[in-house]
Amino acid sequence: MKIYGMDIPLNGYRQTASPSRDTLTAFDHVFNKELTALQKTSEIPLESGKPDDKAQMLSQGDGILTLLETYAADLENPGKTLKQMAPLVEAIDHEVTRLEEKANARFSRDEALMDWVNELSLTARVATVKFHRGDFL
Repeated sequence: MKIYGMDIPLNGYRQTASPSRDTLTAFDHVFNKELTALQKTSEIPLESGKPDDKAQMLSQGDGILTLLETYAADLENPGKTLKQMAPLVEAIDHEVTRLEEKANARFSRDEALMDWVNELSLTARVATVKFHRGDFL
């Protein structure tokens, strides 16, 4: 800031011109390089299935998580009865069974995916067993 021809720092800091956004900084260069590498690895075909199959598996798992969130919200809703929630619990159980069968048939060698399927399955199965056992009466 200039007052009467004097250069006075603002709040103790000298103002400098900001760099142009047109020039690539070191961060931009590294970020673009890593992004390109990540995109290339996602295009590599999987050993035990096509990339589309894996995406469908993840989408199906996301659907199960959505069902579990709906179930949790229904449990907190005092207006919902257990009898009204029974079809949702059965749908969760059915979807988990389908997910496990599909994962075992197509992706049994993909350890990371199978770990994810097992964790999701365990979470869903615990919720359905607690429902049938009557823990929420």
